[in-house]
Amino acid sequence: MRGQGRIFLPEHGGGRVSKIYWLDYGTHGQRHRESSGTTSKRDALALLRQRISKRMDGSLSGRPERVTLAELKEALRKHYTREGNASWARAEQAFVHLEDFFGAECKAIGITKARVSDYVDVRLEAGAARNSCRYEIGVLSAAFGVAVEQDILSTKPVFKQLAEGEKRSGFFEPGDFAALVVGLPLDLAALVRFLCLTGWRRGEGVGLLWAQVDWDDAEYPGLHTEPVPGSNACIRIGESQTKGGDAREFPIGEAPELRELLLERWRVRDGLRVFHRHGRPIGDFRKTWTKACVAAGVPDRLVHDLRRTAAREFRRAGVSEGEIMKLCGWKTRDMFDRYNIIDSADLSRAVAQRFSANGNLTATKTVEAGQAN
Repeated sequence: MRGQGRIFLPEHGGGRVSKIYWLDYGTHGQRHRESSGTTSKRDALALLRQRISKRMDGSLSGRPERVTLAELKEALRKHYTREGNASWARAEQAFVHLEDFFGAECKAIGITKARVSDYVDVRLEAGAARNSCRYEIGVLSAAFGVAVEQDILSTKPVFKQLAEGEKRSGFFEPGDFAALVVGLPLDLAALVRFLCLTGWRRGEGVGLLWAQVDWDDAEYPGLHTEPVPGSNACIRIGESQTKGGDAREFPIGEAPELRELLLERWRVRDGLRVFHRHGRPIGDFRKTWTKACVAAGVPDRLVHDLRRTAAREFRRAGVSEGEIMKLCGWKTRDMFDRYNIIDSADLSRAVAQRFSANGNLTATKTVEAGQAN
């Protein structure tokens, strides 16, 4: 009926007809076209009535058919800021690859399942890890989700997700780590040492403030040239700084190496941050990291491998897995298990311990006792 809009199946190149219904309607002298995101005629008609109603009462504005990838990115950035999500830097890096392929001004309606599949193929052929591709598509999907929540778009496409890639198994052995630290500038070397000692994420270390370091030095009255850490000294970070959204506490009173590292940083403090570059926040240092890793003979190592290394060292020291999760910030057991912190050398040691001289003697005595009876 005239004035009520219509739904239709658009044609693609080669005479192919889309299975997804589109909406075509006009309100206040403006014409609007947008995908319904559904192959159901009934659902498409229901959405058409809803969109016309929202347009008429002024609760919906904008032109969904004109929304670009850059606008999706900005909507997601604002959402991360409002929610206190600390991982925007990583999400922004995902958009570098997305915009490189689609173009920042690419219309959102042009980012179809087929195009996303092409994107994944290109990224994999370029050598990107499967899990990196999974993350990038997840970020894209989240951006669409935020746009729908804010009525910027009417529907959110569902992109097929890649199967998970192999679990990372990179660790730093003491010699390799020492060689890496030597090859880094002093400010970055301090941050890297902190991450390896605590198992914290890069962003959590970069964002650490002096106000979050509790020296517990009240029992040392009077003037002293620098903090004197007490037995309850610790680092505390809030919910907004952690990926899992949980506040975290890391005691340092019984951690001499970590205490000394923090004191080293206190002696060169310049501003609010514990780790800085001449008073400025530490930004992207991937090029410096890669160069140092190559020089240290471990070219395939990632910054995140420091987190895995710390977890392994905690476990080797006899710390329970629940305590490791609490200290380092794993919210679920499933995520912790994905870090694969037991390597082949650990398994070899476990077998050697089981079949040590004492183990063999115990087994022999058990068999002999059974024969005697």
